[in-house]
Amino acid sequence: MAFRSVVPLLAVGLAAGALYLPVVTGIATQWYQDPVSSHGILLTAAAALVVRRRWSMLSELPDRPSSAGFVLLGVALLVFALGSLMGDVFVLRVSLPFALCGSILALLGTAHARALAAPMVLLALAIPLPAVVVTQLTLPLQLVASRVAEGVLGVGGVEVTRAGNLLALRHITLEVAEACSGLRSVVSLVAVAAVCGAVMSLSAWRTIMLVACAIPIAVIGNGFRVAATGFLATWFGEVAVKGLIHELTGFVAFLGMCALMLAVQVLTRARVRSAGEPPSAPASASPTVVVGA
Repeated sequence: MAFRSVVPLLAVGLAAGALYLPVVTGIATQWYQDPVSSHGILLTAAAALVVRRRWSMLSELPDRPSSAGFVLLGVALLVFALGSLMGDVFVLRVSLPFALCGSILALLGTAHARALAAPMVLLALAIPLPAVVVTQLTLPLQLVASRVAEGVLGVGGVEVTRAGNLLALRHITLEVAEACSGLRSVVSLVAVAAVCGAVMSLSAWRTIMLVACAIPIAVIGNGFRVAATGFLATWFGEVAVKGLIHELTGFVAFLGMCALMLAVQVLTRARVRSAGEPPSAPASASPTVVVGA
């Protein structure tokens, strides 16, 4: 590449870095500090892995810059400007994937953009959810978890009365707190599904199927987790809903959700083979205890 063409690209890269450095720093900080957003670390690492595995193929693709990339870059800058004017951090962050895709199209072309589509989707999913969305989803998920737990406990012969997100057992009352709403399980399991689709090079419809199944599996699975906590609290008392035992319950529940996701992946692979399609690559007096994550 000639020196005259490198200088403008370097200048554009430095300008983009200066523009988006605070955005990227804010995202990384939230990944580290916010448990609901920590899945972004996994998604970013998976995106880097996919790029590394496809590096030799990318190096062989011809460079055919597309003018559509400049249009996409313009859209990204417009979204960035709107986010700055609105003071909305999420809007600023959403412009980042558009800017990345636009840069790839403008500098390398459509072939590279297609090869890098999966990593770009992973990076887009790594953007933390806005606080308003988290707030709107938390209470409904708390109520769903409480209802599922109430049903499971009732089937298991445990006397339980539900009032909102409170589960009154015989000797203890459990509160399904915000941290135990299941939102973290939902975003984490969706992240796992997306990573499986990208790393295993699954077809688009199988990846979408995995992601779609991850949501009900996580929501219902979290209800079973709360029910397991109720059983343990009935048998062993308050000690079962705090500390190591409670953390272990959550870990085992998430492993069970991942096992169900694996079953979905195997079933969809079997369907692909059977269809002849080529398989893709691989009481009030009782103490009230807050059930946390």
